[in-house]
Amino acid sequence: MEKQKLDELRRRAKERLESERDDSPENAGDDVRKLLHELRTYQIELELQNDDLRRVQEELVETRDQYIDLYDFAPFGYLTLNEKGVIVKANLTLADLLGEERGALHGQSFTRFIFYNDQDRFYKHFRAFTASMDRLVFDLRMQPKDGDWFWAKLECVPRTKSEMSGIHIRIALHDITDAKRLENEIIKTKKLEATALLAGGIAHDFNNLLAVIIGNLEVAQEDLLKGLPVADKLQDAHNACLHAAELTKKFLTFSSGGVPLITSVPVETLVTDAVSLALAGSNVDFECSFPDDLWPVAVDIGQMTQAIGNVVTNAREAMLQGGLIRIRAENVDSIPENLEVLNNREAKLVKVSIQDQGVGIPWEVLTQVFDPYFTSKDLWNKKGLGLGLTVTYSILKKHGGAIDIASRPDAGTTVSMYLPARDRQIIDTRETRPRKAPASNKKILFMDDEEMLRNVTRSMLENLGYEVETVCNGEEAIKLYTDAKEAGEPFGAVILDLTIKGGLGGRETIKKLREFDPDIRAIVASGYSNDPVMANFREYGFLDALNKPYQLQDLEKSLEGIGDAAKDR
Repeated sequence: MEKQKLDELRRRAKERLESERDDSPENAGDDVRKLLHELRTYQIELELQNDDLRRVQEELVETRDQYIDLYDFAPFGYLTLNEKGVIVKANLTLADLLGEERGALHGQSFTRFIFYNDQDRFYKHFRAFTASMDRLVFDLRMQPKDGDWFWAKLECVPRTKSEMSGIHIRIALHDITDAKRLENEIIKTKKLEATALLAGGIAHDFNNLLAVIIGNLEVAQEDLLKGLPVADKLQDAHNACLHAAELTKKFLTFSSGGVPLITSVPVETLVTDAVSLALAGSNVDFECSFPDDLWPVAVDIGQMTQAIGNVVTNAREAMLQGGLIRIRAENVDSIPENLEVLNNREAKLVKVSIQDQGVGIPWEVLTQVFDPYFTSKDLWNKKGLGLGLTVTYSILKKHGGAIDIASRPDAGTTVSMYLPARDRQIIDTRETRPRKAPASNKKILFMDDEEMLRNVTRSMLENLGYEVETVCNGEEAIKLYTDAKEAGEPFGAVILDLTIKGGLGGRETIKKLREFDPDIRAIVASGYSNDPVMANFREYGFLDALNKPYQLQDLEKSLEGIGDAAKDR
């Protein structure tokens, strides 16, 4: 190839020389003429080479300028970091994104421009990248010098190592704020769709229950006029009310309510009890695998039993011909990146996997299984059917855990639940002594802003043998309680509704009553299980909490128990 270039150069030089006039002296001999001709040929070749080099240099300069323009004015930010995470090179687009002069960026730590809540995330990825030197892509928030943070996607590739420069990392930084905003809008739209589906499901379930209640009560009225027995009709109406209460608890659990009351419990006990309850009377069996070193879990036993039961119920219904559910548990120290978490992703957890032998779930359905009231089964067959996995998802999220689901049609489904754990057993210190008989003072003050509830609760308490006074707000409760005590006819206990429209609620009322009587025996009542007062009632001065709707036995149990609670105060 090199010889071809030289031959081509010689050919071009000869062509130019032939076009020139012969300037050699007339008296020069043939040898001199030949030498001069050769020298002129070499001169022309050098001139041609210089022309070529000049042209190549100009092309290189133009290419360099084009590269610099493309680098500086690219729609993405480009930068190079050294092994310490210091910026050694950056383009103008990055400088504009970060609100700095390009020269001022050089020598600065890249983390200075990362939103503070995402800096740990960057360090984690940076350490992993420098260890593996494999291409890495991740999202985080950037914080410009002046202005609001923005979402960015970082694509990192290693630069070839050299003895002089060490390890360098090249990063392409894309502003994806608009894409994230669009993603959030899509999520909002999906939530609205889920809410519409939920509203329809609620209306269907409650209309069914109301039809049962109203129908039985109307029939009971007619039978009563005819002198026929009505106990069975009233019992059916009562059962429908209890079903409605259970449905309400489910709504509260996956909404903002359902604050977990955390205790420590062995996984074996929790899982075995929940699964046995869910499979009672079915043709499905189960087997468990629990290692000896399994950590206890820190959960609300009632809520987590419900969560596990929902998963097992779905597995049971997927195996209409019967079969075996395999359950295994293991200690893990993190939640996978693809799962949504409420708190820290890295923590002590117990992973409980529930595998069935059912029909499986199509991939196009798999992304919708946690939507409220979504189901691939007949919605009308069972009340509240579409809430099972939604409730489970909500419970785990509120516990700081997570849930994952993997399935293929005709190959079964595996649901993995990540439960927060403790590395040692915690003894439950809650009151376990038997309750004593109620106090001799059976005078009760009941506060609620709903007149119908005041009337029915008065009847329930009187049925239990109590003397009852009712008020509609905190101001009346404080006056009636203080007047009665000063008159020597004190109340034995008060039951205060947590939320009062247009007046003092239970939280404010108990503060004032305890200032007057530190030994007051008070119970808080509410339908808002998400309020911290209901989960931590003792911290607010109450001795017990009643969740609405309550039954006669709930009132009786609560009033009998506050005697011992008052002594422990």
